[in-house]
Amino acid sequence: MTIAASASTKDKPFVRSARPWQKILWVLWLALLIVGVYGIAQRLSHGHEQAGYGSYVPWGLWIGLYFLGVGISGGSFVIGALGYILGWPGFSKPSELRTAIILSIATIVPAFVGVALDLGRMDRLINILISPTFTSMMAFNAWMYNIFLVVAALCWLLSFRERSMWLKPLLILGTFMSILFPSQSGVFFEAVRTNTFWHSPILSVLFLASAIALGGAALLIVKNLVGSESADEKSLREHYESLHKLRIVTILGIAVYAMFEFAEFSIAFWNPGTHSPSVVFLLFGDYWPVFWILHVLVGVILPLLLFLSSSKALWALGSFLSIVGFAAARMSILVPGQIAGQIPGLAAAFQDMRLVYNYHPTPMEYFVGCFMLAVGMTVFFVGHSLNKAIGHRA
Repeated sequence: MTIAASASTKDKPFVRSARPWQKILWVLWLALLIVGVYGIAQRLSHGHEQAGYGSYVPWGLWIGLYFLGVGISGGSFVIGALGYILGWPGFSKPSELRTAIILSIATIVPAFVGVALDLGRMDRLINILISPTFTSMMAFNAWMYNIFLVVAALCWLLSFRERSMWLKPLLILGTFMSILFPSQSGVFFEAVRTNTFWHSPILSVLFLASAIALGGAALLIVKNLVGSESADEKSLREHYESLHKLRIVTILGIAVYAMFEFAEFSIAFWNPGTHSPSVVFLLFGDYWPVFWILHVLVGVILPLLLFLSSSKALWALGSFLSIVGFAAARMSILVPGQIAGQIPGLAAAFQDMRLVYNYHPTPMEYFVGCFMLAVGMTVFFVGHSLNKAIGHRA
């Protein structure tokens, strides 16, 4: 009887030790949703009046979160697809591939929400799809993101079929697009030739490196929370190996990003023949806490120290901090590139709160940012629930 009970227990699905986190995540989701709905109500009733951006600095927090979501989406899909195709332990099962795909979709959807809310006329958003001009980087990106969503959805559906001949070719196509659109985010800025802070070919490399790091960090957090599918020794070992691999990927992504970022700023700052108001504003001006505290300390130094431990919980914490740091890195690219006036004397020509070369997010913008996070959590929860329901029947 004891042997039978033991065998029965062994065949049961693995119960995660992280189950208490479910209640915390539900409370967090509810809090984000309540605050976020309030922010959406402010945005819809007052337009952009309560936002901190203006005529000279038109892009703010929501666009920064948009680029962050795109990076996580692309990086998580690349890692999940390559892990499945190459048969990495902890990535080779269809269920593990589906988790990466759902995470990718759940992070790009709120990015679209942020862009839509940033527009003055949200009803014209569809125009970029029905009457595009493909010489525009915005139109090119919009079409590429929507095609990627279709490819990702098809990969998700095909993963439920045994030995589908189309799955791996579509995963390869999705991987190519996932590598392309974080790089295109860099090109989006690089194409602005009149802006010396943005007009740098290294931005594409920075966005790509950060996407890989963000994908690794987000997958590490999700895999920590989801846990292993079963309690047998092989599955648990593969699960731990996948976390270890994601830890290494995140470390390398952070290191590469920091190296190229140092190269970029050192050239701009120490060259005696150049003067960059944007770099001075970022490193020593109003935005120094965003760069030095949120990006460098919270997003680079602390995660690397936490990744030195052998604790999976500390790895997850380090991953979360690195995501916060890369959010600050996005703002460190977005905002300083807008504060340097292109016309000398323009800042003093007109006096108005909307006509200043400075930007800090307002409470309303943070509230809407909370709504974007709640949307992402909702999409992932629905997708993960479908994974378990359909996967159990398949």
